[in-house]
Amino acid sequence: MSSPLSVSNPGGAKNLATLVYALHAAAFLTGGLTLLAAVLVNYCKRDVARGTWVEGHFTAQISTFWWTLLGNIISAATVFLLGLGYVVWLVVAAWLIYRIAKGWLRLIANEPM
Repeated sequence: MSSPLSVSNPGGAKNLATLVYALHAAAFLTGGLTLLAAVLVNYCKRDVARGTWVEGHFTAQISTFWWTLLGNIISAATVFLLGLGYVVWLVVAAWLIYRIAKGWLRLIANEPM
């Protein structure tokens, strides 16, 4: 059963998605700066993935950026409430690790998100 979504690496979209997952992972070493670079790559190169099985990865990566940003804003806003912000930050960090691992493993297996 062949479909347009079964192309193995259309236009380098898979390579770009791999780069973005690496930038997401590097965020733990850069204080989150590479998350901004990652979402810029996603938005600038979104057309490369459009209509391919990789498109879902781009969408998930963009969503991951915005939810991580929101989580970190909530964490910063609640840090003085009995240390609640630290707990929120740990939850956000664990969720980000999960999203990176799940997405990257599916990408390696040539599976859509």
